[in-house]
Amino acid sequence: MKSRYNPDTLQDVLTAKSGKLAKIQQKAGQLQVINQFLTTQLIPGCEEYCRVANLRQGILVIEVASGVWKTRLLQLSQSILSHMQEHISPSLHTIELIVNPQLFNEKPEEPKPNPRKISADTAQHLVALAEHAPPELAATLSRLAKLADRDK
Repeated sequence: MKSRYNPDTLQDVLTAKSGKLAKIQQKAGQLQVINQFLTTQLIPGCEEYCRVANLRQGILVIEVASGVWKTRLLQLSQSILSHMQEHISPSLHTIELIVNPQLFNEKPEEPKPNPRKISADTAQHLVALAEHAPPELAATLSRLAKLADRDK
């Protein structure tokens, strides 16, 4: 009779030194180091407008927010490449710049106020329901019923 396959535990998968997840973690760490070097050492203030997207076969792919930033980085690309080769990875041989307008637009939106309203009648029903509910649910229902008061 065949033995059953025992899957690896999540802890084993996360701490494994080999495998797909380990390679992904290693590459993500490498890209993060390169991105940090790019934004802090070479071009101060550009962290909102450019970021390292990928590193493949010696080609560093950098996303920029607009054509203006692409032109600016294009002018500095040889300097950036030599600094990267010197400090990060000597195997880099070229930089590819890609315009991604979404990069500039990715600002966190402020939460919108909840437009829904609870009527006084609904609040009374919630309070009555809370009287017969378990303590945790009763507390939640009571908080919900108090929302009817905020609109007054």
